[in-house]
Amino acid sequence: MKYVYWACATAVIALGIYFAMNFSIQPQSIPKIKFSQVTTPEELGKGVYERLRLEIKEAPIVLFGVTPNHIEDMELLRGFFEANQEQGSKYDVIVVEPMLPYVELFNSSMRVDIKNEMDRFVDGVNKAREQGLRVAAIVPNIYSSQLLKKNPANRLKEEYKLDVVSFSVTKFPVTRQQEEAFQPKCAVEEGKDLAGTGALGCMIQNIARKTYRKKFEDNKYSGMMEQTGAKDYIILFNRNAGSR
Repeated sequence: MKYVYWACATAVIALGIYFAMNFSIQPQSIPKIKFSQVTTPEELGKGVYERLRLEIKEAPIVLFGVTPNHIEDMELLRGFFEANQEQGSKYDVIVVEPMLPYVELFNSSMRVDIKNEMDRFVDGVNKAREQGLRVAAIVPNIYSSQLLKKNPANRLKEEYKLDVVSFSVTKFPVTRQQEEAFQPKCAVEEGKDLAGTGALGCMIQNIARKTYRKKFEDNKYSGMMEQTGAKDYIILFNRNAGSR
């Protein structure tokens, strides 16, 4: 009986460790915009502004992350900027990552590779803030998400003490089968998350699973927004299959 007891105790401990490693350490998200389908990306961008109008007004420095090479993510941001025209809320300075395509959609004041030119970026932000100007930077979403501990967003907060709010626009899987090939991959186990983006992949996957039974309409875009940290938001956004 003693051996049975210890075997059961060991199994319980092992299960506890497994669930702690795979579930409880994952941050929980808070829904902000429920799953919806829109005709244009700009429509959802305007919805983001309307939903978080007060939070945005209190955020003088914002990182907007996008999926590179997807113009619809940029169009979503364009809708946000077009809606946010209120004095004291609109962004006076727009910084863009030079590597991103479609940045010509924005009247950018500054082009900076914030990962490799962070000192220059921070210096520009501080000078703008001294003049009372509000700053928005458009970067790849793996730079903006505060779920990733060693990326530019967290370096700006930890090393440079900038009070940054992040919005990360990402694609998302629409079936469990798509999860296998989806990037960034959900992998947080030691030795498997070589890119360091597993936490973002897991968050996308967890939120996306809410949509797997939804009916996706042709010629529309699907999206939803959730809060993933005190000053961190994720916007899942796809062009529906079958859309032109």
